[in-house]
Amino acid sequence: MAFSQVLLSDVTANKETNQAILEMLDINEAHDLQYHVYEVAFGDKQIFCCLSGGVIENNEIQFTPVGLAAFEALTNIKEMPEAEYFADFINTEKNIAEQIETVFARVPNGAKVCFVGDITGELKEELSKFFTMIH
Repeated sequence: MAFSQVLLSDVTANKETNQAILEMLDINEAHDLQYHVYEVAFGDKQIFCCLSGGVIENNEIQFTPVGLAAFEALTNIKEMPEAEYFADFINTEKNIAEQIETVFARVPNGAKVCFVGDITGELKEELSKFFTMIH
């Protein structure tokens, strides 16, 4: 089953997190920061998700700084304040479309899903087939 997605441009991480990202990138002026956070329609479900850099080891997420900011932006979505959260690692050795759709089929309506992986590396091209990517 296919899904549709919209990049959410009205959510971001907290001010302190955004400032830390700007400093990390050596940008000395204030900018609005956009992260890979999406509203997804999958069947009759409305799901929110983010694409976060990092890995999952021993059931614990090790985010990159920008990956953590994307997750924080996901938590700042107000439409579903009591949503259930899920995290899944994207395995580049397996079919990515099947992995994404399996997660969307498994989670309840209104869930917030964080996909974790090497978002700027190996996965970037593959994920751009399914999600609007920004640079």
